Amino acid sequence: MFKDVLTHNLDVVFCGTAKGTASFKKGFYYAGPGNKFYDILYQAGFTNRKLEPKDCFQINQYRIGLTDLVHTQYVNDNEVSDDSYEVDNFIDKILAYQPKYVAFNSKKGASFVLGYGGVTKHVKYGLQEKTIGESKIFVLPSTSGSARRYWDEEYWFQLKQLIIDK
Repeated sequence: MFKDVLTHNLDVVFCGTAKGTASFKKGFYYAGPGNKFYDILYQAGFTNRKLEPKDCFQINQYRIGLTDLVHTQYVNDNEVSDDSYEVDNFIDKILAYQPKYVAFNSKKGASFVLGYGGVTKHVKYGLQEKTIGESKIFVLPSTSGSARRYWDEEYWFQLKQLIIDK
């Protein structure tokens, strides 16, 4: 089972829905072919170099944390069963660590935490009104290769600017 990459005093915790098959097999977050996660972190200025999936467990040095909402399935978002989402457990983690921002790397994952139960049409990209304790919530387009048609890097740059301005 994957461990969360969390600590205190983080600028942002990126939250995926579930680890995909490639990430599960390799043992690293965002390790699937075609995943843009580490590319966009570098391009948007979250990191000073392009990280590789194998670097995921040292990502806290950039004031970044990593977690997922589902820890029992290793599949694409559209294959996750609704009863697998560990929303209460996730909220408890965020309240314990209190990052400045929680950034969802999927509308579907965000929909469960925002109270829409998997209905993504109610979720808009960007900063949300709801918070988890003092942590602000931001929804990003997924970096997964299977979500390429929804890709828009603009929101990643917006999040980085909010962190700089805070």
